[in-house]
Amino acid sequence: MKVTLIKNESKELVLEFEDMDVTIPDMLANKLTRNNDVLFAGILQEHPQVKKPTLVLKTEKKKAMDVLEKEIDSLEEAFSSFKSDLSKSK
Repeated sequence: MKVTLIKNESKELVLEFEDMDVTIPDMLANKLTRNNDVLFAGILQEHPQVKKPTLVLKTEKKKAMDVLEKEIDSLEEAFSSFKSDLSKSK
């Protein structure tokens, strides 16, 4: 997965995801919208065949990159726990 940093300001972050559908960016945006530090998180995609969805993140007080990294860590923990639970049920 190739991610291009389009904009990296203290309170605003824009990332472009190349050669993929909106699944991962949408998952991130969904998780980010539940964070109290986030003013806006959403996906922009001009056309599904372009395959370059863009994640836009705007925060109020905390640095946007810090908030994004925290939520990615949270998702990693959730998937790790899910994987562990799934392995136990085999």
